[in-house]
Amino acid sequence: MYVRASFTSLYEASEQADIMRANRRAFPRENTGELAELILDLTGRKIVCLVHNISDGGAMVESSSMPLPKRLILNYASKEIRKVCRLAWSDGNMAGLEFVTNQS
Repeated sequence: MYVRASFTSLYEASEQADIMRANRRAFPRENTGELAELILDLTGRKIVCLVHNISDGGAMVESSSMPLPKRLILNYASKEIRKVCRLAWSDGNMAGLEFVTNQS
């Protein structure tokens, strides 16, 4: 059986899925697209990353320097944010960071 769906119905279904996914999130996300630094270890070794989005609970970043350590610091100077993070997930050059402290 072949089912034909219109672009409009597929778009609306996708939009509804995005709304449902967003409702599961603990914190609203802010899309940024700005550069920040990741401090990788106690020696202060840093790499540049692109912050795709950020919330009170974490951030999604992109970096060409993978894999990332399990613990690191996000230093996001333009927003005056400096957070200790846990690597929640990674896929290729993308990574999800979970903030583990409330310092800013």
